[in-house]
Amino acid sequence: MTAPTKSRRAKKTAPYLAQLDPRELVAHPTNLRTQLGDLTELRASIAASGVLQALTVVPEDGGMRIVAGHRRAAAAAEAIEAGEWPDGQPQTVPCLVRPDMEGLAPSQVVAMLIENDQRADLTESERANGYAQLELFGLDVAEIARRTGRSQKHVKSALKLKTLGDVATEAADSGKLTLEDVAALEEFEDDPKAMERILKGVESGWGVRHRVQEEKRKRDDKTATETLTEELTAAGVRVLKKPKDWPWNCQMAKVEELADADDQPLDVEALKTVEGFGAVIEGSYGNMRAVIVCEDPEAHGYKRTKWTQYKSPAQKVAEELKKREVEERRQKLLDAGEVRRRFLVEKWGSAKAAKTLLVDAMRAAVVMPGFFDRCEDELVAALAGGDPRDGQTAGIDRLNRLLVARFVAAHEGNTATVAAGRYSNREHLVLPWLNRLVAEGYELSAAEKTWHAELVEEEEERRLAQEQEDAEAELEYDEAEGYVEDAEGVRPIEDVHLPEGDVEPAAEPDDAADGDAEPEAEAEPDPCPEADLDAAEPDAKGEE
Repeated sequence: MTAPTKSRRAKKTAPYLAQLDPRELVAHPTNLRTQLGDLTELRASIAASGVLQALTVVPEDGGMRIVAGHRRAAAAAEAIEAGEWPDGQPQTVPCLVRPDMEGLAPSQVVAMLIENDQRADLTESERANGYAQLELFGLDVAEIARRTGRSQKHVKSALKLKTLGDVATEAADSGKLTLEDVAALEEFEDDPKAMERILKGVESGWGVRHRVQEEKRKRDDKTATETLTEELTAAGVRVLKKPKDWPWNCQMAKVEELADADDQPLDVEALKTVEGFGAVIEGSYGNMRAVIVCEDPEAHGYKRTKWTQYKSPAQKVAEELKKREVEERRQKLLDAGEVRRRFLVEKWGSAKAAKTLLVDAMRAAVVMPGFFDRCEDELVAALAGGDPRDGQTAGIDRLNRLLVARFVAAHEGNTATVAAGRYSNREHLVLPWLNRLVAEGYELSAAEKTWHAELVEEEEERRLAQEQEDAEAELEYDEAEGYVEDAEGVRPIEDVHLPEGDVEPAAEPDDAADGDAEPEAEAEPDPCPEADLDAAEPDAKGEE
């Protein structure tokens, strides 16, 4: 071991350089850096080139105490113990000995802050601990800021961090909370739960700022709610807890949205202290307001005037019964559909019977070809007496029968769709089809009769609505001009009032009354009398 260079502490107080064994250096008892971190890379560099940057040490208690360079001293000691020290070099590290700082703890702490800030950065909590130590030595914020080169705001925030608890300290050390954000947390230091909500799971200072804003809003709302609650209680109004799914799906309702049996609005002020009534506080961002509510409007015989999803127990029972009725009717119509399908096969399931529907089937194929997409192959096969896909090779008679089969199956598919309560853009064809089946000898079931009556009523309503629409379209009424030209540009006939004193012209004498009138000329014969349109129709026998 190389002996350390002889020091001259007794004769000098000025700083001087010395080569010292790192294993004999003493760590500072108030070292700000609580964690030395990973020394692997630093030790490797020292093993290769030695320590190039001098440590700062202070003579204390007969030894040398490290002020700056704890990581270098530890890495050098590890390199010596591991036998990694550079060959031919003394096992010492350069040190700047500062006799002038001996016994001056504040100066030593300042040196630690400055030196560490210039190298591997301190954590926020370590920096805060350093400032706190300087405070204990009697340095105020301004002096600490002057000596460290930091702003007073920065120093204040760092000192405040020590009072915010472990959650804030951990967030600051992990880089999720900056000292600049600490000031915003001061108002929550008396609320550990709010502090935890703010800092939990955030990834950056921006996340902290969002949470702080949310907590401020909650605090303002809470304060406003407490104030309103005190005022309402003093006025004799019960403050009720806001129910779940307020206000659109709960039994409770706002009095301002209720009416009595005569559809008259209720007097909010007169009811707010009555049994069964109270107040619910709602709002946000400090803009809280008290809403007078009725706990059970139906029990008081009131009507709701605004849309709501709430259903009273009686309404739920009625809806459930209605649902059962609808399902029961649907099932009965499905059962009737099975019987109706058998009737269709018996009625039009032969080649001869199919001919009676050929023209209608051809017309439907031309006018609404998409209608045939509704037919089921199983019913088509039963009606056509074979595979519906054999149309690729079928002759004219077979094709005609297949066309009729698809026509009948399409009507049945459309009817079944509407009977099941599903949408169909051909719903208007159901009633004529049922009428046709009845005319052909089919007897409607009880469920089908009820359904048929409803379809008749709906059709009548559509017809009346269409007539009304057509009548309104004939004349266009203008508020300023009255009736104006209709769609064809013709104005309606208006009465003409003659001025006073004018006399209408005398009527021509009625010659016919005298018996002298000439006989009315005979109408000229129509040069193009209506032709017998059926006269030239070819005999269709044998061509079906």
